[in-house]
Amino acid sequence: MSTLRLRTLGGLAALGALAALAAGCETTAEPAAGGAPSSAAASTSVDLAANKKTVCEAGLQAVKAGFGGMADDAIAQIDKPVSKAEQDRLVREHYTTIVTGLKAQVAQAADPAVRTAFENLAGAIEKRMADKKPMEVDEPSLKEPIEGFDTACGD
Repeated sequence: MSTLRLRTLGGLAALGALAALAAGCETTAEPAAGGAPSSAAASTSVDLAANKKTVCEAGLQAVKAGFGGMADDAIAQIDKPVSKAEQDRLVREHYTTIVTGLKAQVAQAADPAVRTAFENLAGAIEKRMADKKPMEVDEPSLKEPIEGFDTACGD
């Protein structure tokens, strides 16, 4: 197996690990605190929490679909190599899946921190897509936006 293919597979594995960091975005329902809060406060809190959970889950699905697709492609290419142009096309397609999914949720996000994290990750990926070598996926420029995504969607 060529060094390039091994490096690509290693880079995709690294992205998979970063995507696993984003798995912390999956939130769980929090039990209600002791007494019954006022109906106005409960309504606002529940709506914000529900919105965050919904938006973060949708964002996480987009991230998983994109990075998971890259990993699947890299594994498939071990047995059936494709051209560099085809590799680039596939990576761009998966990046587009992530960006499209994140941008669709930006308008839905009630929490400004979530909105900003989604915009930052989508922007970093778009910048990555503009690069002439998108197959060099072990790009450190994605680490911070993915960690921001994880923090914004975490508990």
